[in-house]
Amino acid sequence: MRVQTVTTPTAKATARPVASGCRKGSPLANVYHPDRLLIIGACKTVSGIIRSITHEADGDYHFDLALDPAFASLINNGNVTGQHGWLVAEIVPADEPGCTPGKPPKPVSGTYNYGYCTGADITTPPIGTHVSVTGPYVLDQIHGWMEIHPVWRIVRLSSLPTSTGGSATSVRIVSLTSPAHRGSNATLVAQTSARATCNLSVRLPSGAQSRSTGLGQATADAGGRVQWVWKIGTRTTPGTATATVSCGSHTVSKTFRIE
Repeated sequence: MRVQTVTTPTAKATARPVASGCRKGSPLANVYHPDRLLIIGACKTVSGIIRSITHEADGDYHFDLALDPAFASLINNGNVTGQHGWLVAEIVPADEPGCTPGKPPKPVSGTYNYGYCTGADITTPPIGTHVSVTGPYVLDQIHGWMEIHPVWRIVRLSSLPTSTGGSATSVRIVSLTSPAHRGSNATLVAQTSARATCNLSVRLPSGAQSRSTGLGQATADAGGRVQWVWKIGTRTTPGTATATVSCGSHTVSKTFRIE
């Protein structure tokens, strides 16, 4: 899908809300520099737990979601390496409280045009809140990660993701450092059930099992994300290694290169 470019938003271009939380009109209305975002889905609702909140200098409220297991496939490697495996969500100034509907939320500054205030008055719940978030699902082509941007609706959810008792219903490897260099750290991120207890083992190219600190048991967070970081020994034999993640009765393996 091609990038949608809106160089100068107008009042008529402002997306209008509908009952689902989606909006009619341009999905990127009121986003400054919209050409940096590639629309994958014009409107999508996801759920997860808020893990971080930042008020950016450009006026956006940037927050990160540890996605519920049902939405785990919506992140990419950019989210893993640049956002701790969390999905990025951004509330733009036009949807924030304090602006006058139909008026610019912030003055145009150089190439930064913030469109027109919608009166949505969207605020970010505190870190740790389980929420559903609705808005365009996009790829930030500058940073390389996936986002909901702009956020059109946030709903607090009363319940946590399913499976909070520590038993896994599935497991998959989201990312694994490859090639991993001797003397440097390697990282593996897996997605499983919330709070599940998992174990990581690594068979080295020599056939021996790695005894590096950082391997072994780890517990998934409320979004089902579990991560290991360990150091590749300087004397490790180069070649193909195998990482195996076990969460209860579920096991998955993946090979990676050591150089």
